[in-house]
Amino acid sequence: MAKNFEILCPCCEATLVVDRLSGEVLLHKAKVTKGGSASLESMVSKLEEQKSEASRRFDKQIESQKDRARILEEKFKEAMARAEKSDEKVFNPMDLD
Repeated sequence: MAKNFEILCPCCEATLVVDRLSGEVLLHKAKVTKGGSASLESMVSKLEEQKSEASRRFDKQIESQKDRARILEEKFKEAMARAEKSDEKVFNPMDLD
């Protein structure tokens, strides 16, 4: 009689029991982790770090958007000044009809 395959998942380290003939997963045993107050405290500290990092990234994006608006305004004014000084005829694709 054929034995089933017992495989250790490389991602989540769970144990999978797979039927040799059909290839179906017969059993999925999640990795047992020992939980305690130390792990809870570390999870809370990691969550606080993630929160502060997200806040920093948000503030940086807000600042870049403020600066971006100023830069775009300057580029627009410069383009308008060049357009006023230019003697080139504007090409209108509708004139080709």
